[in-house]
Formats: sequence, C-alpha cells, structure tokens
Amino acid sequence: MPLTRPSIGDLKTRIRSDIKSALGVSTVLRRSLVDVLSQALAGVAHTQLGYIDFVGKQLFLDQAEEEFLERWGSIYRVERKGATFTQLSLQFFGENGSTIPNGTELQRSDGVLYTTDAEGTIGATEEVIISATAQEPGAHTNLEDGESLSLISPMVGVQSQALVDSTLISGEDEENDESYRERILDQIRKPPNGGDADDYIQWARAISGVTRAWVFPGHLGLGTVGVTFVQDGEEDIFPEEAKVQEVSDYIETVRPVTASIFVFSPGKAVLDLTLKLKPNTESVREAVQAEIEDFLLREAAPGGAYQGPKEVHTGTILLSQLDEAISVAEGEEDHQIVNLTSDFVVPTGYLAVLGTITWEDL
Repeated sequence: MPLTRPSIGDLKTRIRSDIKSALGVSTVLRRSLVDVLSQALAGVAHTQLGYIDFVGKQLFLDQAEEEFLERWGSIYRVERKGATFTQLSLQFFGENGSTIPNGTELQRSDGVLYTTDAEGTIGATEEVIISATAQEPGAHTNLEDGESLSLISPMVGVQSQALVDSTLISGEDEENDESYRERILDQIRKPPNGGDADDYIQWARAISGVTRAWVFPGHLGLGTVGVTFVQDGEEDIFPEEAKVQEVSDYIETVRPVTASIFVFSPGKAVLDLTLKLKPNTESVREAVQAEIEDFLLREAAPGGAYQGPKEVHTGTILLSQLDEAISVAEGEEDHQIVNLTSDFVVPTGYLAVLGTITWEDL
C-alpha cells in the first residue's frame, strides 16, 4: 500500500493528540506550550516526509530528476546532450582590400557576442563572407538570414554592420529531462545489439537537436544502411547539411566495421488541407491545427523506414486517423476534409508535414 503523505495540519493534530494523551489532559489552550510544540514538530515531520517522498521517486528512472537522472544515465552510458554553439556565415561590407582578422568580435542588439572563425579580405565586389561562432551555447543565439551584427571595435575600411548570410550550425539548448529520460529508457528496453536497426536510431538521437530518427536497412544494397532524422525543436525540422554531416560523422565512429552508412535529410511531403469546420472560429481553428500537428508528430514516418522485424513503414497518413485527430480538438462540433478523399500516400524517404490549411464554414 503506498504511503500517503499527511498535510502539515493533519500532522499537527496527531502530535497534539499524542501529547494530550501522554499528559492525561483533554484540552489545551491556544498558543500554549503544547500547541507551539505541536506546530514546530509538525513542520519538522512534514519536511522529513517530503524528503523521503522525493528520494523515493529518485529510485525509479521514470520519476528521477536532474542530477539523479544523470546518475541513471551514467550507469547505462547515456550522456545528456549538452548545449551547442551557433555557427553563422556572415557577410561583411567595405572597401576593397580591407581585412577582417580571425577572432573579430561582433555583438547582437541584446549583447550576445559572436567571433569570426577565420580571416577574410574584402574583394572587388566590396564584400566578403566569413563564418562566425557564438561565444555562448544555446538556441537563443540563433539568427535569421538577413539579421545584422555590429562590430565591437570599429575597423578601417569595414562597415560596422555585418549581415547573416546563412546558418551553418544551429545552436541547441541542453537536453531537457523528459527527452533524456526517454533515451535512457530506450537504452534499457532496446540494448545495443551489434548494429541492428534500433542501434542506428539511438546513435542518431545521441546528437544534440535530433529528436526523431529512422533507419533504412539495405538502403542501397547489401551491407548499406540509410539513416534519416528531423529536429522538432527547429522552425524547419528538416536538417541542414552541416547537421547531417555531424550525425554521419558520429555514426561512423560507432557503427559495425562492415556497414556502409548513408545519412540524409528526409524529403518533405507537404499535406495541404481544405477543411470545412463548425464552428469556424479562431480558437477552434487553432485547436484543430494543434491536434493535426500533434498527430503527425506521433504517427508520421518516412516511407520505407524500418518499423519492426521484416516490416517497413509505408509513411501513409490514414484518412480515418486524421479525421479522428481533428474530431478531438476542443470546441470542434463537426468538420469535413474537402480536398482529401483517400489516404495520403508518402513516397519512400519522404516525411509528411502539415502545409497550408484553408478554412471554410460548414
């Protein structure tokens, strides 16, 4: 029978009753010594029971928190994914022949600092592109293309503003407890097995930012393995080439020596929908869209990906399941999918993602 932690009021009542019984009295005055002692002892007991309850949860991986969760991870050799640094390609402008040294510091409007990774010289086009890395890790250091950074120290012949040309590597926050716990549980439930399909999924998900991964046994013939993945924490979940290379480089260090690995970003199968909705209000539309996105997060997988022994995922989005997902949205009374009359079939290597929803009154 589980222990029910009593409230501090219940503890005070019990302690006061025990003292009254031991003293042989039936009543005590308010703010008497007995009442004060009962309150003090109840507070101590409540704190101790709270600590016991907390420690009890740490004994089980599915409830452990923070440093206790990391202790579990160390036992099973699963490390928490740390925060990573944003790397950007910056466009500098200025006079032909002006040089931007390696290590030049730039600043975002909120004070976040970036440092150039190499020296660059402005050419005849009066511009040059140089990579730069954030001085602190985390997703908050990411920038959109076209945003600007300012030089910390003015430079002769170089404009003070540099523009983001592209993102080479997106910064990631440290892995949260729930994601980390899920990977530890996967390690326990699906222990390493000499390079089977589940091993490749775990190896891909060991890289910061990777949230879902799939494997394609025999991808390009005997002895080959295909791996694809997405980054659900990013605005665009489909990985850039730098992240694909990072995952590939890591898997190369742990794969069986006989395997040839091909890591790639999945193709994008865009699911555009025209929905008749009742009631067609903003709050209901938001609820429906959230349910569809959650459904695709749970159910979507690239066509042809490993699903189980001798099984592959078709990638098909079943119309009946999509209808069900829309039906559970809060406030939805009725709906009709206008432009989809059958299941949404996804090609091999492609992943279904929600596109544009056109709303109509029902």
